[in-house]
Amino acid sequence: MKKNSKLVWICLVVLLILMGFYNYQLHAAREKTENFKKLYQTKNDSGFLTLLREGHSYIPLAESLEKISKVTDEEDPAKVQKLIELAKSQADEADYYLRTLIQFSDSYVNDVNPQFMVNQTVMNSKKQEELYLLTSQAGVFMPMYEISYSYWKDKPKQISPKTKEMLHSMAKELRALDDTLQEFKEKAVYTMEWGEFSDKEQIKDLTQRAIKPHLEKLIQLKSEFGG
Repeated sequence: MKKNSKLVWICLVVLLILMGFYNYQLHAAREKTENFKKLYQTKNDSGFLTLLREGHSYIPLAESLEKISKVTDEEDPAKVQKLIELAKSQADEADYYLRTLIQFSDSYVNDVNPQFMVNQTVMNSKKQEELYLLTSQAGVFMPMYEISYSYWKDKPKQISPKTKEMLHSMAKELRALDDTLQEFKEKAVYTMEWGEFSDKEQIKDLTQRAIKPHLEKLIQLKSEFGG
């Protein structure tokens, strides 16, 4: 009887040790996860505000689109092709900038976790993912790529009035997008210097809201004129 009692006590001690070790490991894992989330949050806050502050001017791209929209059939095709290639390169940079800005616009108000989303990007809300998809759909690079290919292979080399009208309208919208981003650039400078956590969350939300109508307009223009 005493032997059995001793065995029970040994088992209880071992069980308590195992439970203590498990709880310690669980606490350490939770602490590690929280630290990771804080580091991810700090990185995204800093990255978003820096991207917004440094900015990307859409004016050169808008100017290139306007020039292409005004070319005549009598102009040197080599010069026109060079202008198209310039606009294609500018569009690639502009599209990349905006997609990156959206990827850094994570929200932490509801303490959500980062997760893999579209194209293996890491974001933390469906709202953010939807805006990222809109950004991809509104991109200017693909229309310029298609225009470049068509102009290169077509004989005679011409740009249709419909395409020119689309480029002119897109240039106008890109100028409006640039104005919007310039407004938030000033807010980012102040927030990085003096802002609190709530200010960073607010500027992310406001930036997303302000960008969205421009993206929807660009998508609309591509649909109306680009087929």
